[in-house]
Amino acid sequence: MVVNEGQVAEAVRRDSPWWRDANWALADRDMRDVETSQIGYYPSCLDDIRFGGLYMLYGPRRVGKTVLVKRSVQALLDQGVNPLQIVRVTVDGWQANRLGTLYEYVVRVLTSSVGVGRRYWFIDEVTACRGQWWSTLKNLRDNTQFGEDCVVLTGSSNQELDEAIKAFAGRRGPVADPDRCLLPMDFGEFCHSVSVDVPRVDGLRADELMSNRARETWLALAPYTDDLVAAWQMYLEVGGYPKAVADWRRANQVEVPTWQALWDVVRGDAVTGGMNEVVLGAVINGIEIRLSSLTSVSGFAEEVGVARETLIKRIEALVSAFLVWRIPRADNKGRADLRKQEKLYFLDPLVAKLPQLVLGRDRVDVTRLNEQQLGVSLLQWNERVHPGSVRSGSWITHYRNDKSEIDFVGICADTRTRMTPIEGKYVSDSWRQQALSMRNSAIGGGILATRDILEVTVGEPVWAVPASFVAFALSLY
Repeated sequence: MVVNEGQVAEAVRRDSPWWRDANWALADRDMRDVETSQIGYYPSCLDDIRFGGLYMLYGPRRVGKTVLVKRSVQALLDQGVNPLQIVRVTVDGWQANRLGTLYEYVVRVLTSSVGVGRRYWFIDEVTACRGQWWSTLKNLRDNTQFGEDCVVLTGSSNQELDEAIKAFAGRRGPVADPDRCLLPMDFGEFCHSVSVDVPRVDGLRADELMSNRARETWLALAPYTDDLVAAWQMYLEVGGYPKAVADWRRANQVEVPTWQALWDVVRGDAVTGGMNEVVLGAVINGIEIRLSSLTSVSGFAEEVGVARETLIKRIEALVSAFLVWRIPRADNKGRADLRKQEKLYFLDPLVAKLPQLVLGRDRVDVTRLNEQQLGVSLLQWNERVHPGSVRSGSWITHYRNDKSEIDFVGICADTRTRMTPIEGKYVSDSWRQQALSMRNSAIGGGILATRDILEVTVGEPVWAVPASFVAFALSLY
């Protein structure tokens, strides 16, 4: 997509309507939809942006990055920032060198009245630019006022982010955490959005789930077991995409346009890359079937009917798009052993359900979704305590030997301490039998995440705690 100077001007004027209309938010479809959804969801990823900072906001499409940017713009306007100091533009499909044209024309012509005043730049979908977009932005940071401005770059792909972040080294300003990831709602946010009645309890770290403080939290949640279990079941059905949650709150179902739009996201890159929808559906369905199992790529490829290299590229694309995440096998200390077979999980239940919704495949097993979302809760927790961890490290792992398997072990991304091991068993009885393999493993104990059983006896190596309790407490930290 070639973008000339006139097209740059048109795009910026279109995407920065506050330049000419103080009441722009009333006419903006995204902002209206947020107001009418009544889910009260406002992520805090951009609350602390400041001049001099270069921030990367990444995450899957349809998760609300554009809405978050627009709400951040409105917050700046409410603080009295000159509208012409705030620039937003979507650059999906642009040639990378046109980012230089964007900067020059906006400063020289469109907002010339600001002069040398610093600006806020919100550049959406920069990872979809063609070419080395980071080189252009690096040059601007080094040689123009852009280096002192506040810059927020959003993207929906992890591809080449390592290269970009390396290029930006020393150019990201006086900010501690310039990487920000927006994922689907965690369980606590979901409960708030659908008005579940839950108590106020302290959040817990992933390495203290069997501490005295944790025991107090589990006991405080016990009277709310029925509410939390029902909400968790709902979460496994709906997921955390804001539009899906809004659908559920309004109509008690995820509506067709919502999941169809998500399918369009999943298939868009695949079809462009030469994979038809039937094969893509088989790949998504194959990952869903393997949610709780080790993944043999060769066997998977043979089942789907594609070459091993083709399947690897498709899985890589799904991982890069923040739709699928990997969980490697651990050694006895919880550290990742990348030589061993890994597991694959989706980042949201609604993605796992796409083969069922789109292609009429079998309904997803709730026990596998339960296991998946326990892992996602750990992933989200790590991202909160150590921004950027979603895409930079194998912090969460699984353990397996000849006699036992534990779903989630690993290392906390902020302190490098060992997480409390978690085994997902979505059961309402016979939990002690289920706990034997955990007790007898080299790991020695941990949390058995049940459906609704709570048993937290001091001194016991395995505690039974409802999965909903674990996800909820992690979400509050």
